[in-house]
Amino acid sequence: MFFIPGFIYLKSYRLFVADTKSDFSKDWFEAIGISIVNFILFSFPIYLIANRNFIQNHTFWYFFFFCLIVLVAPILWAWGFYKISNKKWFSKFLINPTKSAWDSFFSKKESYYVIVNLKNGKKVGGKYGLNSYSSAFPHTNEIYLEEEWELNENGGFEKKVNQTAGILITENEISTIEFYI
Repeated sequence: MFFIPGFIYLKSYRLFVADTKSDFSKDWFEAIGISIVNFILFSFPIYLIANRNFIQNHTFWYFFFFCLIVLVAPILWAWGFYKISNKKWFSKFLINPTKSAWDSFFSKKESYYVIVNLKNGKKVGGKYGLNSYSSAFPHTNEIYLEEEWELNENGGFEKKVNQTAGILITENEISTIEFYI
């Protein structure tokens, strides 16, 4: 039971930051270390609720706080560390955990008009919006644009392609991507 908070932290954090699946037997010590930190941070509340009178008189609250400390807090620690690690000032102290510039850029979930320069020399215009998608590490870089746009002879956006349902472009076709607000 002592490794449960660390295990939950690691699994939660890997939902926030794309990562490869790892052999948990290699994460055993990290999970125990995180659990120790969790229990140290909650040592005073644990001391208060571990009293036999508290358990007998407030059984519901005992199990509520126990679940909060063991199950919920590690998820909140993971989310908090994820949020803090994405701040610019954080990079002065530690390396950003995001695996690639691709993941970092697309994790902002902002809308852009894009021009994808293909390796064959052609250009594809489109809208990357809320219904668009980009893959994340460890998968290959793919982008789905929810709208395809025709480009004019100057390379600008002319008009939306009629009845477009979007376009999917795979990594082996992409040379560069230009983003416009």
